[in-house]
Amino acid sequence: MKTPLLAALLLAAPLQAETIHPERAFVLNCHFTQSCISGGCGEEDYNVTLETRGAEATFRDHRAKIALAGGFDPVSGQMSFASQPSDGSSYFFSDFGASGAVLSIHTQSEGQALVIAFEGRCEEVQ
Repeated sequence: MKTPLLAALLLAAPLQAETIHPERAFVLNCHFTQSCISGGCGEEDYNVTLETRGAEATFRDHRAKIALAGGFDPVSGQMSFASQPSDGSSYFFSDFGASGAVLSIHTQSEGQALVIAFEGRCEEVQ
């Protein structure tokens, strides 16, 4: 009984995301049009740039330049990057191609955990 169950679990396990080839480099310009914080959402006009080289990326907006690391799922086309915690904040970014992009900033305010989530789209700079 254990063997069929184990086999089923192994077959159902998600595939590991591939590491992005170290020589693959590109730039994404992202425009986020909606943000949500503390249960409320609203319109947004937030632009960021993601400069990638392999599994490393640099996130830039009008205030910050943050190093990220991540991977790429060739089956779905999803690419995701995350920052190391710094100054009480962490950044998580996923681009789903034509389906859009998501950015979440995990931080704290007045001693309370806070997540700011953004939805939008990214385009590769040619």
